[in-house]
Amino acid sequence: TGVSSFQMNLINIVAAVIGAAVLERYPDIRISFGESGIGWLPYALDRMDFEWEDRFRDLGLKMKPSDYWRRQCKATFQFDRIGTKLIDDIGVETLMWGSDYPHPDGVWPESSKYIQEQFGHLPPDVTHKIVCENAGRFYGLIT
Repeated sequence: TGVSSFQMNLINIVAAVIGAAVLERYPDIRISFGESGIGWLPYALDRMDFEWEDRFRDLGLKMKPSDYWRRQCKATFQFDRIGTKLIDDIGVETLMWGSDYPHPDGVWPESSKYIQEQFGHLPPDVTHKIVCENAGRFYGLIT
């Protein structure tokens, strides 16, 4: 039961943060959903956009929910075979890879193997964004 409950619960949290217009009211706030996986995001964002277009335009949101996600949110993950196939749907700028060091369920010390397995099909600049640049920008380590 706990295999995916954390990620599935995040759908409700993301929907609540966006639906309550938190990101609309605070356009400079940045939120990271740590160790969340990413495979659930395309479905969640698409569903929120559909509901917004169909029924919830009165929430005070000036943009689609997925646009708020891409502007202000990030998700971190260690290993997500499905999610890495859907990077374009999620937005490469919104992803941050992490080894989860020093936790025993992390991928370190085999981080390089996991990076190659998940991102070997991507151009090097995209991989660099996910494993380095996006986190550096998010945490203010690079500009």
